[in-house]
Amino acid sequence: MPAVIRSLRAMGTDCSVTCYAPGDSGQILADAAEARIELLEDCWSRFRAGSELNRLNHRAGTGPVQCSADLVRLVSTMRAAWEMTGGLFDPTILPSIKAAGYDADFATVIARGAITASSASLAVERAPGMERVIVDEAHGTVELPAGIGLDPGAIGKGLAADIIVDELMGAGADGVLVNLGGDIVFAGTPGGDPAWILAIEDERVATDHPDRVIRHLEFEPGTARGAAATSTTLKRVWGHGRHHLIDPRTGDVASGDLVQATVVDDKGWRAEAAATAALLMGSGRAPQWLKDHDLVSVLLTSERLLTDDTRRGVTND
Repeated sequence: MPAVIRSLRAMGTDCSVTCYAPGDSGQILADAAEARIELLEDCWSRFRAGSELNRLNHRAGTGPVQCSADLVRLVSTMRAAWEMTGGLFDPTILPSIKAAGYDADFATVIARGAITASSASLAVERAPGMERVIVDEAHGTVELPAGIGLDPGAIGKGLAADIIVDELMGAGADGVLVNLGGDIVFAGTPGGDPAWILAIEDERVATDHPDRVIRHLEFEPGTARGAAATSTTLKRVWGHGRHHLIDPRTGDVASGDLVQATVVDDKGWRAEAAATAALLMGSGRAPQWLKDHDLVSVLLTSERLLTDDTRRGVTND
């Protein structure tokens, strides 16, 4: 069956939804996916003044706050990612990322040229962590301690892709692939093709470089679900070499030797959290940590390529 492919701009990045479904249902499901992406962004975005996440952040220190199911799921997922990575993925870095100048969507920040001026006043403080953030899923509430605000970072895209894939498959799709700015989640079967194949691009080289694609990850036929996320310090870069990756252990811009990490898992949010953690660990620690967690990875320093793609039925060319 032919694929319905929908491309759009959302969550500050280029996105696409590929849906395989019988008859005209592919178009209907793609429409539903677009609408769902908009709803999730409106709920989770720290760049929309009226988002539910911003309203929650503004009520830090006031006790439990009634939240939508989507926001409760996001905060619960962020806490799980924080625990999984030993605190290296930490959404409480919000004050530091704002102090670095990343206080609006990236296009706005670059357009106004304000980051260079703010770089000298970066607040360097260890992130407080998620330990005192209380999520009550049964009652649908989240409680933030005074002084704590949450920035979901890229895990919001990974979780959104998870949600959309699950919902479209539950609505009758035969196969779905959602790509939200490089956070990719797929399920089912890709039409008449035997397997899903994902390309990993090298952010160290130009987009038109003949060696831009450094790996093709091919998933064994019958793989019911998979996800891949790439985190890099080579994009979203501004004055004086600053980038979006904050080290929660210091509150400052991360300075490890890894410049790009791609991680494969069954869930987009876990792949994204692991990729972020790998960048912060560096090449000395990340490969073993990823191996211990049974995660396929492709890691780049400025000069080297490190891969470990021997698990989860993944091969490469």
